[in-house]
Amino acid sequence: MTSSASHDTQLRMFVAVAKSHSLRAAADAVGITQPALSRHVQSLELKLGHALFRRHGRGMQLTSDGEALFRTVEPLLDALDESVSHAAAHGPGWGLSLRIATVQTLIGHFIPNFSKELLRIYPQTRLSLQCDSSSHVVEMVLRGMADLGLTYSTDLSTTDLQSVDLHEERLALYHSANMDISREAMSRLSELKLILPPRHFGVRRYVERVLGCAIQPSIECDSLELSLRMASVSRAIALLPEHVPDDLIASCDLKRIILADIPPSAACRLLASSKPETRGTGHGD
Repeated sequence: MTSSASHDTQLRMFVAVAKSHSLRAAADAVGITQPALSRHVQSLELKLGHALFRRHGRGMQLTSDGEALFRTVEPLLDALDESVSHAAAHGPGWGLSLRIATVQTLIGHFIPNFSKELLRIYPQTRLSLQCDSSSHVVEMVLRGMADLGLTYSTDLSTTDLQSVDLHEERLALYHSANMDISREAMSRLSELKLILPPRHFGVRRYVERVLGCAIQPSIECDSLELSLRMASVSRAIALLPEHVPDDLIASCDLKRIILADIPPSAACRLLASSKPETRGTGHGD
């Protein structure tokens, strides 16, 4: 199972148990065995680092962490399922147009798997994918220009959006294969000649937050591929999330160094509007 499919499945299994208050009833509802369902829940708890349920003789009761996750995730899944159900009700010729806005750094590894799983479950869906910075992705969902947003951790100052973090990801350095970078140099990241996206990108804000200072990059670039190309022809080093596609790294003749000493950021955050009138209702012509 792909990483994106695993995250989606675990969240859906969690919601099923939360609604049923019982592993047995939830397993019957989703059509899998009780042990398999229990493994999904345990994997999600392990991934998040805290218990989501209290097990007792009468069933499954949400913990405070479980309650918080359920309040966030359940409306997002309902919004997606409601749109798809609406499309299905109009017959196979109608189809659903789902508009997804995403940051560029998720295109290589997450978006293809996410889209593949979505189309497997809802084969009549017609996808519209748009790439932009984290702040612009948020704005597109808020303004009803996108039904779902996929972005890096972004501070949300509005109650008009529901959000849930899907998985975490570490930062990495991408440099020419002809360069050697010492551990001492890696401990002084802000002093390196860095290639970074503009400040309105979530990755840039996260880097500066972790390092505790504003960074003046050697090269500022809003394109993932161009950032890597520049790293391959210069002495500058691209600082990006770790999951850049291997074929793109190889084509640029780069080395990747994952920064294990820096805490992982909440890499992929799913956004949807809290206002029903902005949710996806588009359809084919």
